[in-house]
Amino acid sequence: MDNPMTVAQALRHARHDFLNELQLIGMKLDLGRTQDVKSIIRSHAEAAVQLSRLSALKMPATENWLLTAEWRFPEFRFRVECAAEKGGTPDDAIFAEWLEQFFTTLKKRPEAHANSCRISLEQQESIFTIELKIEGNPQTVGLPEIPGLLARERVAADNWKIIVSTQMEG
Repeated sequence: MDNPMTVAQALRHARHDFLNELQLIGMKLDLGRTQDVKSIIRSHAEAAVQLSRLSALKMPATENWLLTAEWRFPEFRFRVECAAEKGGTPDDAIFAEWLEQFFTTLKKRPEAHANSCRISLEQQESIFTIELKIEGNPQTVGLPEIPGLLARERVAADNWKIIVSTQMEG
């Protein structure tokens, strides 16, 4: 990331999002839609669990990228799922760099707007992976090539799956 987001900028975005959510909850309560409010609360609680797992990976560059992606790439709706228990590499910056290059290229395409993107972090034995599943019209672009990472893609009729992996140390 050439221009990383400052703490002040991130907090400004977070406050804005938090206020929007409070207003949404207030409106749903005014309409008597308590089940919707409970659903919003459950969704935020689950997101907090996923982000706690992400933090435990000790991959600060990748974590920073994932935590600020929604604000820097508003063309996409991101959802992070973390099943990994340990990070992929001590120099996790290569994952953040890959994600940055990929989404910077993708956002330049007019059809990229308002796509949903689920990002899953997993580790099995000695392989650490980040899987992207982008809903909507598949739009293949050249995948960034970064030494130490293997990226592969699968295009279906209504989604695009990309798996980026690395061999874990130790």
